[in-house]
Amino acid sequence: MVNKKAFLENYQNLDNSVIIDIIDIFLAEYSGRLEKLLLAAGDRDFAGLRFYTHDLKGLVASFFDLELLEFIRTFEKQTILLDESKGTGYNEADTLETIEEIRASLGEMALSLSKIKQELQENL
Repeated sequence: MVNKKAFLENYQNLDNSVIIDIIDIFLAEYSGRLEKLLLAAGDRDFAGLRFYTHDLKGLVASFFDLELLEFIRTFEKQTILLDESKGTGYNEADTLETIEEIRASLGEMALSLSKIKQELQENL
């Protein structure tokens, strides 16, 4: 869940319209980034899996969802090991299950950010 207080404090020096733009970028891009992660997993592209997991970690960090951030950090460590070992021990089913958990959490994040966006729009 997005830590609304921390998120708004982090961007307190920005105009609400800029914060809304930041939220809009997340809403427009997160599903595409997740799809790239899924493709990398299915293609056994371990470098891609590592890259896109890192990419999502940065995206989530910007919105202060600390529980999801820690979950992705743990997954990223696994993807680093897979990349460095050329996939030794890769379990596609487990990886896809983890990605599905990330997808569900990102969906919740999108809902939270949409609510924050609506509140910000009311205060423009």
